[in-house]
Amino acid sequence: MTERELAEIIGAATLTITRWITEDRLPHSRLRWAAAEALGCDEVEIWPRAARAMIKTGPDREVHAVYLSHDEALPQWRQLIVSATEEIAVSAFDFYFLWRLIPDLSELLRAKVELGCRARFILGDRANPIVAADERSTGAPVTLGSRVDQTRQFLEPLRDVVQIRESALGFGRSVYRADSDALLVTWPHGISDGNYPVQHLRRRLDGGIFDQLAVRHVDALWESAEPVVWP
Repeated sequence: MTERELAEIIGAATLTITRWITEDRLPHSRLRWAAAEALGCDEVEIWPRAARAMIKTGPDREVHAVYLSHDEALPQWRQLIVSATEEIAVSAFDFYFLWRLIPDLSELLRAKVELGCRARFILGDRANPIVAADERSTGAPVTLGSRVDQTRQFLEPLRDVVQIRESALGFGRSVYRADSDALLVTWPHGISDGNYPVQHLRRRLDGGIFDQLAVRHVDALWESAEPVVWP
């Protein structure tokens, strides 16, 4: 991978990458994480000086990264979906943006399922009163109901290969899990453009926050969710 290619992937200037190499600079943590993900290695292999700041012994060591906005975390969604080999589990009221982010997502999901990857999706219940309440509260130009409808349209052609259910119980607490990584999104009031903070969890211990939030929470929602009724 060239310096220019890495710069494009992580959203940095090529000159910035060059200075890391020629001037032995320690990048900002966000760019270190992004570069390590792109290169398929741990950041301390590239920047050993960062190791001390990364050492954690408590349950917070499962917090791999925190992104202040949905847009900042977009490359991580792509990385999670593309790299999954065992299971993809999504619980979110709507997630049609994934198809905009990964245009060939439907074909990718079919291929992964054929190779033995399990794919489960829990989307929001369009008829639940909370949808109308959210629309009145946020006044967002692209309503929650329309976003759910768009998500259904993308999922319907895949119902023969992926598992799909719906529930209103996960409202405001979205989870995107792929193998041992997960992205968590909560919907705080006062932010109406959908650009919410994102937590990236990576499983490192039994019964930790990854197991509680990305596994038990999703599995419990799945058990209580209803099959989607298609037109």
